[in-house]
Amino acid sequence: MIGEMGPGLWTVSVPLKLAGAQFGTRMTVVRIGEDRLALLAPIEIDDALATDLAELGNVRALIAPNAFHHFYFLAAKDRYPEATCFLAEGVEKKLGQRPSDAVDLTSVPDALWENELEQVVLEGAPLTNEVMFFHRATRTLILTDLCFNFDPGPSGWTGIFLRLAGAHGRVAVSRLMRSGLKDKALVRASIDRVLAWDFDNLIVTHGNLIRGGAKERFAAATGDL
Repeated sequence: MIGEMGPGLWTVSVPLKLAGAQFGTRMTVVRIGEDRLALLAPIEIDDALATDLAELGNVRALIAPNAFHHFYFLAAKDRYPEATCFLAEGVEKKLGQRPSDAVDLTSVPDALWENELEQVVLEGAPLTNEVMFFHRATRTLILTDLCFNFDPGPSGWTGIFLRLAGAHGRVAVSRLMRSGLKDKALVRASIDRVLAWDFDNLIVTHGNLIRGGAKERFAAATGDL
C-alpha cells in the first residue's frame, strides 16, 4: 500500500471519485529526522495503514498543504494526538476549528523538517493557498492541486471529465485551479521560486508520479501562468 519514491520519501495512493470520475488521491510521507514522519495531505488511515506507517517511523507532523485537502485531517489528529498540526491558510475555516497545537504554514520550513524539505506558498491563489514542497535528498517536488498528471490520459467518463478540466494526457494546471489564480505577478513569482529548486521527480496528489524529467514538464505546464 505504501510506495517508496526514494530514501525517506513514500506515497500512499487510494481511489477517489469526483463527479463520477476516477480521480484518485495521494498522501505523501516524509521521514524527518531519524525516526519521525510527516504526513502531507493525510488520507483516511485505518489500522492496517497505521501499522505500515509505524514500521517507517513515528508520526510527528500532520500537514494540510492547501485548503482543499482537509477531509481526514482531524481523524488523523485523533489517531496521532502527539503530532503537531500544520495548516495552509483557509484550512482552519474548512475544519470548523483550530487544533490547539496548530501552526500556520508559511514559506519558511518548520524546524521539524528544515533539514529535509524546502517550501513555497503559492501566493496570489486564495482559492487553495497551496504550499509546495521540495524534498532535497530525492530531488522531488511535492504538489497538491497546482498540477495534475493524468498521462497517459484515461478513457471513458474519467477521460471526458479531465478534458473538460483541461488536464487530460499531460501535466496540467486544471481550469478550476486557473480560475483561482487572482494575482498573476504573485503566482509567477511563486512558480519561479519553485523552478529555482533542483528537482527531477514530481509527486502530485491526483494522477501519476513522475520519475525523471519533471522540471521540464512542470515548467511547460505553468509557463503561461
